[in-house]
Amino acid sequence: MVRALEPVPRGRFVCEYAGEVLGFAEAHRRIQAQTAQDPNYIIAVREHLHDERVMETFVDPTHIGNVGRFLNHSCEPNLFMVPVRVDSMVPRLALFAAADISAGEELSYDYSGRFHNLPGTSREHKPLEEENRLRKPCYCGSRTCASFLPWDSSLFSTPASSP
Repeated sequence: MVRALEPVPRGRFVCEYAGEVLGFAEAHRRIQAQTAQDPNYIIAVREHLHDERVMETFVDPTHIGNVGRFLNHSCEPNLFMVPVRVDSMVPRLALFAAADISAGEELSYDYSGRFHNLPGTSREHKPLEEENRLRKPCYCGSRTCASFLPWDSSLFSTPASSP
């Protein structure tokens, strides 16, 4: 759990979610090698381009990272993530304050990225029952809690069915 040491005004940069940038195959391999008890820090960022292409970036801070890996998920977070490019096509994952944050308040973001990026919706699709057994429970305690952490099924699929 990470808490703000001082008040953070809405819109202020808080930190980067830093780590190893992986290709899909390596991200898939690492996810498949994990047990249900292992923490999963790999984040999948998908950017939808104007020509209908999707640009994927996978970041794993398990071995090389920063404080961003210790930020918890919340279904009602106070941070949001923005892919930012600085002299590279590989984005850096910047976390900004979504609201004014008080000193001592826990810092959190929606691991799915949906909370502040899709108007009128903060919840993800309802997964199939067989997907639920692979998912980790959400303990954020928000009034709109989805009960499970966000899920990227493409990283858990078999190689024949993956993109």
